[in-house]
Amino acid sequence: MTKTDKEKIAEISARIDTIIECCATTPNNFAKILGYSRAQTVYDIQNRKCAPSYDFFNRFADSEYSAIINLRWLLNGEGEMWTDFMRRLTHEDQIIVVNNVNHGISVSSYQVATEVDIAVNRYTLTELQKENGELRTRAKLADKYYKTTLEQAKQIGKLEARIEDLEQRLGKTAGDANIAGTANVG
Repeated sequence: MTKTDKEKIAEISARIDTIIECCATTPNNFAKILGYSRAQTVYDIQNRKCAPSYDFFNRFADSEYSAIINLRWLLNGEGEMWTDFMRRLTHEDQIIVVNNVNHGISVSSYQVATEVDIAVNRYTLTELQKENGELRTRAKLADKYYKTTLEQAKQIGKLEARIEDLEQRLGKTAGDANIAGTANVG
C-alpha cells in the first residue's frame, strides 16, 4: 500500500469513527444496521487494517444511515456530514431520527409520524381558531349583558332613592295630616 492509499484509508476510517460517535452508537450496532452478521469488517476499517470495500459502501447506501449521512462526505470528505434532511431538523428531532436509525427504524417512519403530527396540529389549530371565534362572540355578548346590567343597576339605584324620597314625603304628609286632623277636632 502506498502512503497516499494509507492516508485515504485513515481519512475514511476517521469519518466512520465520526459517524459512530455522532450517531452515539457502537461499531457492533453500526455493523448490524449495515447488515453484517459480525462487526469485524467495521473494526478492521476503523483500525486501518483494510479499506472499505464496494460492498461496505453499497451496504451503507442501502441502509438508513444514507438518509442521514452524506455519502459524498463519507467517500471523500466533501460537503457536510449530515444530509440536507438532517440539517433542516431541530437538534431534538435529529436525536430522535438518529436514535431511530440506530434501532433499525426507518427514517420514513419519522417523516410519516411528523406529517401526521403536522396534520393533527393543523386540525387542532383550525378547531382552536373556530373555538376562539365563538369565544369572542360570547365575550361580546357577555360584555353587552354586563353593560345592560350596570345600566339597570343604576336605574334601580335611582328608583330606590326616589321610593325612599317618596316614602319620606308620604310619611311627612301623613304626619301632617294627623296633626291637622287633631287640631281641627278640638
